[in-house]
Amino acid sequence: MGAAAGPGRDRLAVWEWEKDGERIAAGDWLVTDAERAAAGRETVTARFLALLPANRERAARRHADGGLPDGEDLVRVWCPRDTAALEARLAGKDLAAWADDGVLHVLWRGEAVRATLAGGIQLPLWPVDGAAGLWEASVLVRRLDEAVISLAVAVIGDRDPVLGRLHGEPLVFRGPNAPALTCADPLAGEVREHELESAALGAARGVTVYLPPGAGADGPLPGCVLADGQSVRSFAPALEAAVLAGTTPPVVLVGVHNAFTLDPAKPPKTDLRSLEYLTLRRSRRFAAHLSFVTCEVIPWAEERFPVAPRPWLAAGFSSGAAWAIAAGQRRPGVFGGVAALSAGVVPHRVAGGSRQVRHYLAAGTLEAPRRGTAEWAARLDRAGMAYAHREWAGGHDSWWWHAELPAAFGWLLAD
Repeated sequence: MGAAAGPGRDRLAVWEWEKDGERIAAGDWLVTDAERAAAGRETVTARFLALLPANRERAARRHADGGLPDGEDLVRVWCPRDTAALEARLAGKDLAAWADDGVLHVLWRGEAVRATLAGGIQLPLWPVDGAAGLWEASVLVRRLDEAVISLAVAVIGDRDPVLGRLHGEPLVFRGPNAPALTCADPLAGEVREHELESAALGAARGVTVYLPPGAGADGPLPGCVLADGQSVRSFAPALEAAVLAGTTPPVVLVGVHNAFTLDPAKPPKTDLRSLEYLTLRRSRRFAAHLSFVTCEVIPWAEERFPVAPRPWLAAGFSSGAAWAIAAGQRRPGVFGGVAALSAGVVPHRVAGGSRQVRHYLAAGTLEAPRRGTAEWAARLDRAGMAYAHREWAGGHDSWWWHAELPAAFGWLLAD
């Protein structure tokens, strides 16, 4: 993935960057095209449309070549389509996906100035020529037969920020040899919601706790702090199924909510989630959040729930995975194991006092954090530390995070 071409301090500026030969229009993610147009500036949509013919030409050449470049696991391809055949693929729905000779085709029907794929693959959708309201993306994918890819569409209008608004229900594409994900339904365990007044943060913060079936009956259980703790409810079904199947030890999952909210009508001035999770920002907020977790949340949980004495596990996905790694580096006396899924931002070196911390690292073959995760695995290897490194056939995808977290606990707690 290429870097943005220097927007500097001009929040209304539009720039472009390159991904696998495709030029992608971009701008400040909190500024709308309506604001740019009102100021007499170029819009992201205008740049997107100007780049489209050349992008299509490059993608058509790739389609004719019929193969993936060395070292690439996903590239966009394109060919002219018959509108009637595309309409038949939708079969009355708004979103469809199908595979054809190693190519994943995605088709969406909706009204938008622009639209982009979200979920396991993140790419701009292209309008279908001669078919108003139809948008498409076709990608050549390595290991497509074993891939699981969640697909959603973010709709972007004149008054929407660059990130857009998710439209409808996601669709999950599964290759014929893809793994299954077993989930407990209904849950036999408990999910409890709490709110803690934090001295370190100077405000209240939500905490969601999952207790597996029979928690405490046979003594205290390992505890794990999960970043982006609002997601505990979505992780619990797959985790409980693995516990009941005996492939994962029971764990008390303590989810600390993040500080990030996105209201397009009232965009935040700062991304508090990144300030709390990413050490590269060198923020006081990171230290305050880590203090909240280690000095307030964990003692509270050890007193209230059947949790074994330290060490705990730290877990997270995406930027939350970066936080889990940093927590293990900064507080090795608190965290004895780390489950980091899709970690793109990792430390440049291994902290000397953290060499006993075990790591389970995993990322998708189709996502940018794959490189960062692999780099951290290499550093752990050179340091002689215990780690496991896995790669799934998919992208930056909650389906895989739900599948991998139980596997991470199984490996981290095996001894």
